Amino acid sequence: MKRTIGLILTSLLLLVTLVACGSRSIDAQSLASIELTGADGFASIAVKTDEQAILTLIEEAMSELKDNDEKGLERLFKREAALNSIIFTAEKMVDLKNGDEINIRASYDEQLAKDAGIKFRNTQFKYLVEGLTDALAIDVKNNVKLLFEGYDGLGTATLELDGEVEAFSYAFNFIFQGDKTNLTNGDRVALKVVPNNTVLTSHGKIARETSLSFEVQGLAPMASVDLFSDLVLIFDGISDQGSVSFDTTRLPSDWVEAGSMDRAPLQFFAFPENGLANGDKLTVQAQIDEQWFSTRGLKPVTLEKEYEATGLKEYPRNLDDIDLVPLFEKIETWIEQDIHLRLVSNYWNRDYRAGEPVSRWDYRDRFGVKRIYYGYDQTDRADNFIAIIYEVSVEGTCVEATPYQSSYEEGETLSSTLYLVYVIDRIMYDRADITDYYDINLKLHSDVELDVISTLKHQYGSGSNLIVEAAVPPNVAYQE
Repeated sequence: MKRTIGLILTSLLLLVTLVACGSRSIDAQSLASIELTGADGFASIAVKTDEQAILTLIEEAMSELKDNDEKGLERLFKREAALNSIIFTAEKMVDLKNGDEINIRASYDEQLAKDAGIKFRNTQFKYLVEGLTDALAIDVKNNVKLLFEGYDGLGTATLELDGEVEAFSYAFNFIFQGDKTNLTNGDRVALKVVPNNTVLTSHGKIARETSLSFEVQGLAPMASVDLFSDLVLIFDGISDQGSVSFDTTRLPSDWVEAGSMDRAPLQFFAFPENGLANGDKLTVQAQIDEQWFSTRGLKPVTLEKEYEATGLKEYPRNLDDIDLVPLFEKIETWIEQDIHLRLVSNYWNRDYRAGEPVSRWDYRDRFGVKRIYYGYDQTDRADNFIAIIYEVSVEGTCVEATPYQSSYEEGETLSSTLYLVYVIDRIMYDRADITDYYDINLKLHSDVELDVISTLKHQYGSGSNLIVEAAVPPNVAYQE
């Protein structure tokens, strides 16, 4: 409620005339603007200078000045300053009720007033409080509710206001007496509502402090999910040196794709991750963004699962338990053809140094496996080989010789022993199968067994390479 005490028309006209003509008497009360707010018994008063009234006085007085009246203009400026210096103070300002009489005092800059030739009168006056209405009580209980959101066990309570409580929410303090998160259906949530009646009564309202209790209900149940059901573990490498990685393409894409902070809501970690052998146990842990899953109503069954390493290539350290017969069955034809080619090319006599054959022989031969060596890099057993040393016995008669090029003459006989070293690279190349290899070739040959053994170990056994001898299967062994 606002009440403004204005100047009566006669007083305004008189004051304008007095200011323009140099009068020294002004009614201070006529310059007061009084504002009452609030309800009966709780009202407050504000007394200000009526700036519009002063402005009107000055503007009207200025219109009365004659041109080039410098003294009149100077006097008018001084009186404007004196009028603007006035300040009103109320004896009592709050908790007012109808019938109260409030003493109001006007103070001003006395020196300015004196210099301007102004004398303020009626600087103390009374103001009667009237017209205030009773404060209306606000129904807190029926205008405050709680809204429960989320999922059973992870629910959250939020305020839901209505009516005058919503309209004057800034005048209330809502205090939860316990947890308002991680709620389960059936829980009770206590709420204290504390009003600020100083603010409310200034608007003609009032409220009592109230304690409310609400039952949690309506929360949807959480859905249990198995994070590991569609996870695929990929084991790669050699047994006891293997590693594991994860194929998550069968999982929901939004689970495993980067979200906030460039981190996926779901990530997997293996312990151990490296140095695995077939049959080893490893633990896979799921690290999740709990809030991300809970806001979607998802609850993991477990965050940890044990797996067994499988599918790693079993490159052995020796061939003791490896059946080599399938390997020899696979290479038998190729070996026979290659040995025949070597014999035709005179690898068993001195003429092989000439390159193209310069002698032709009628010969009989007998061959078989004399020794087998298995070699591998100790840091990477996939880098391995099998060296097979064949002993070839030859008895022949020279039937044709190129003069001056061949070391032999027609009719000459010769008995010789030849050692051929065939190297099969990367046994079990793509499969854990002895018959699966990368390449096979003749690497060395000599007529002395110890020479080829020594050369083989020197060329293939340096650094971290290890060479071990393997047993020769009886069906392919050289027969004396």
